[in-house]
Amino acid sequence: MSYYARLCCQKQMMSSPHKMISRNSRRNRALKVERDAYHIAVGLLSRREHSQCELATKLQQKGFTEPAIAAALALLLEHDLQSDQRFVEDLVRSRMLKGYGPLRIRHDCRQRGIAASLLDDYLGSENFDWLHLARATYGKKYPANQQIDHAEKAKRVRFMQSRGFPSDIIFQLFD
Repeated sequence: MSYYARLCCQKQMMSSPHKMISRNSRRNRALKVERDAYHIAVGLLSRREHSQCELATKLQQKGFTEPAIAAALALLLEHDLQSDQRFVEDLVRSRMLKGYGPLRIRHDCRQRGIAASLLDDYLGSENFDWLHLARATYGKKYPANQQIDHAEKAKRVRFMQSRGFPSDIIFQLFD
């Protein structure tokens, strides 16, 4: 082996461990960022259920990169810590307890990045009595057995519409 060849081999041997260290440290940093994103997401989920879209937005606001967010969300799904189905069930239940109708619930789910098909499947699988909920919501706000004029009726209809009830259910209240 010539002097030049030995010199080149020595340079490669000396430079390669440094390259390995830098590659490993970059990978370790990336893993640490993914782990940090995962722990922050777990902390958010410990307070209440979140949709995947909400978690991604909150992690993005904290400065995490897309690959770190995707890895953290995948790990959450793998460990069954996050589920959009559970989020929908929780959101629908809480909104119904507050007296909101199906249109408002649909709007809230859309804002939180829930697929319409997922919500439709859940609302279709359960037997929700929207008329009963509308009567309860209406009864809390307005006392029964009152004579109302046209302007007052319009005001009450607008209130029920703002609560997210469809017009067919609202008009059944006044029949």
